This record gives sequence, structure tokens and C-alpha cells, in this order.
Amino acid sequence: MPGVPRTSALPRLTKAQYDNTIRDLLGIDSQPSSMLAPDGVGSVDQRAWDGYKTAAETVAAAVMADRGARAKAIPCTPEGDGAACAHQLIDTLGRRAFRRPLTDEERGRFQALYARRKELTETGSFDDGAQLLIEGFLVSPSFLMRAEINETPEGEYFALNSHEVASRLSYLLWGSMPDDALFAAADADALLTPEQILAQARRMLADPKSRGMVKAFHEHYLHMGPGTRWSNIQRDPAAFPDFDASMVPLLSEETDRFIEHVVFDQTGTFQELVTTPVGFVNASLAPLYGLDPAQFNGAELVPVDLDPTQRSGLFTRLGFLVSHSGYDRTSPILRGAFLQKEVLCADIPPPPPMVEGTPLPTDEGLTTNRARVDAQTAPDACKFCHHTYINPTGFALEAYDAVGAYQQTESFSGAPIDTRVSVDMGESLVELDGPVALSEAIASSPEAQKCYVRKWVSFAYERELNSEDACTVDELSARLTQGGYTVLDLIADLTQSQSFRVRALQTEVAP
Repeated sequence: MPGVPRTSALPRLTKAQYDNTIRDLLGIDSQPSSMLAPDGVGSVDQRAWDGYKTAAETVAAAVMADRGARAKAIPCTPEGDGAACAHQLIDTLGRRAFRRPLTDEERGRFQALYARRKELTETGSFDDGAQLLIEGFLVSPSFLMRAEINETPEGEYFALNSHEVASRLSYLLWGSMPDDALFAAADADALLTPEQILAQARRMLADPKSRGMVKAFHEHYLHMGPGTRWSNIQRDPAAFPDFDASMVPLLSEETDRFIEHVVFDQTGTFQELVTTPVGFVNASLAPLYGLDPAQFNGAELVPVDLDPTQRSGLFTRLGFLVSHSGYDRTSPILRGAFLQKEVLCADIPPPPPMVEGTPLPTDEGLTTNRARVDAQTAPDACKFCHHTYINPTGFALEAYDAVGAYQQTESFSGAPIDTRVSVDMGESLVELDGPVALSEAIASSPEAQKCYVRKWVSFAYERELNSEDACTVDELSARLTQGGYTVLDLIADLTQSQSFRVRALQTEVAP
């Protein structure tokens, strides 16, 4: 049945959302979230509160010191005691900071705060009072939390009002507060129907701010970022002289550029994301793609049509291949396990204790990495998962070495590399040969398509999936499977489920 989670939360702004909101609200782009505690859920503890206060004080002072930011925050020129201008500041800045109109009680509380400026600030001047007001807004729960408190019944749930829908839209698609057009729609109460919401979502996806959200999702999808395999890469310099540590950031940058190109520049589909043979290359990366570095000027990554018989989409880009390899050899296990578990959503249990340190056999008769890995995973405790799911998927990518370069023979033996495999893809066993065929099989796989949708739904709704999300996933997966359904179409349609427009009622928990 369609529905919403049985519980609803009042989430705080994440650090990324905090920075984006401060930028759009006040014009300060200095990453003040560096002063905040790490992202978390639950009650605000003393460390978190101290961080919020420090950040608010710092941002408020920076606004008053910056002419452009000051003009953005203060919409008038003070006269007399400045109260009239301060009240105008409260109405205009408060409405944007809280992502809704202020209540009379809130307005009165901030007016009283300004009236006490002489006892609360050093000079009691208008500027000190305005800085105090800005600081007050930034430590308010209505700024720090994305509260949804409307109590209009809709069946078993509460319907969000237009301002709450506007906030959901903006933080889903931009990771930030609404813009003027979205505020205007909310003020006109024109965000109550799926059609009204979809029109805004499509408009917002055309804004460059949506690119950051798409990048964040795919970095989550690929497990990229600090502290991941993508950030801690070392290679044997004797075996791979064309690779050095300075190239590590380029692997993530090229992947991000490729995704942005397919999703936005090509208005591409999931299928095209997995099969498009385009790379973003500079002189450093060129040798790994088999290209002449002399054809590239400087460090700038430029789009290049790669050999379509060797490269096909996201999982044949250098970033994925290098991050899922070892120090001196490829890792079919890392590559295959990731594709099965994270791209096909196969339910593969964790390995038994004590088996991960099993050494790689190097017997003379084992002349390929493939043969060695199969022998390594031959024990009964490993064999079923590895020989059925993980190894065959990884072996299709053995055409790329540990730095992602295309290879046809083993460096240590000269033996030809065999990429012929039978890959388990949910309800079917697919016979294929090589990475291009693997990419095409993933692109057409209902399991991979549904897995991609599941991860989008979880990411967009900021929760682990539950049974009540099943209809949303099934509906969007059916559209994706039909073809021609772009990634941007999918994102826009995430706003069309009932759960996007309502929140759950509080439920009593039995003692």
C-alpha cells in the first residue's frame, strides 16, 4: 500500500545544508559549518549547542562587515532609534530564515530582543541590534530544524502546508532554502497538488544548484568521499610507473564530471550512465586511457570519446576500477562484490570470520589472477558466494589492471586474460564476455534498475526504506525499465508520492 513512514522526525540541517542555507540566506559563503559538531540525530547536546552559537556569532559579525551581505539582510535605512527598520528586518529576514511567515508571538519576541539591545550589546547601536537579531535567527530551532507542524488531516496522516512542501522541495533538490519563486508559490498556497509540486521540481532541476545534489547522490551510490576506498589509494610504483598520488583526486573529479555530463548535458538515462563511452581526461590520465598525453594541454579535464570496444559507462571509468583494486594487482573480489551488492542489490552475507586473510595462491600452474582468486575462494566457507556471484562479476573487469588501464595479458605471466563469465543477475544468469558486455547487461538488468531507484528513494527521503516505500520503488522502476526515462525525470517524480506531501501522526509507544 502507498504510505509514509510510521514515524516522522524533525531533522536538523546537516552541515552541508547549513552552509548552503547561510549562503542563500545571507550571501556568506565561508563554510561556517566547520564550527559545528558532526552531523547527528537526537537531542542537541552541549557540544552541538556551543557550535551553533559560535557559528551564529561569527556569521552575524561577517554579515555586518560585508556590504553586500548587509544589504541582503537589512532591507532598509534606519532612522531615529532604528526600530522601524529593525521590525522590517525581522519580517523579511525572519520569513526567509524560518522558511515560513513568522507568527505574531515570534515577531514580538524578536522586536523585544531589539528593544533590549542597549543591555545586550556593547554600544546599543542599530548595527549592534541588527547583528543581535541575525544571531538570534541563526540559533533559533525554526532555522536549525526543518520543522513540519501543520495539523490538517489527510486520511491517517497530516498534510503538509505549502511552506512545508516548499522546504521539502528545496532541501531535496538543492540542499538549501527555497528561492523567491518557491516562496511565492508557497505564499500563494500553490504547492498542494502533485501537478503544482512537479512543475516546481522541474523548474528547480534546471537550476545549477541541483547539480550539487546529483553529485552528492552518486558519490553516495559509489561510496566515494573521505575515508573511503576512493581517498586512500596507493600503488606499487615499480609495477605502475604511470600512476602517482597526485592523480587520486582526479579519479573522483573525472567521475563527478562524467555523471554531470550524462545527467545534465545529455539529459541521460540510467542506461546511458552505465554505457556512455565518454571520459574526462587530461595529460596525467591520458596514458591510463591509452591516449597520447601530448594531445592534452595542462591539468584541465576535457571530454573525450573513448574506444567503445574497451570502455562503457560508469563502471569502466578509472575511479571505480582503481578504487576497487589492490596495491599491485586487480581485485575481482572488490569489484564483483560492489557490483553485486550495491548495483544489483544482491543479498550476499558477510564473509565468515577469519577468512579475509586467506593468502592468494601463487602456484606455477596458476598463470592468471583469475585462476589465483578462484583457488583462493575455493574453500567450502567461501565457494558458494564467490563462485556464484562475486568472482564472475569481477572477472568480467579483468580487462583493466590495478590503475584502470586496459590489458589483454597478465603482467606477471604473459598469459591471456579471460573475461568470459556467467553473471548472476537476480532471476537470470547472463553469459557475457568482457566489461562492455557487463555494462550493457547491468544497464538492461531490472535488478540494477530497481536497485538504483531504491537508493534514490532512500537518499531523497533521508531514511532507510521500509515496506511502505515499496509502491514508490515499484512504480518508478517500471518507468525506468521502459527506457527513455531520464535521471532528471526520476528525481522529479520522487516528489509525486503521497509520502512527500504528508507526515505521520505521532504514535504512542506502549510501555
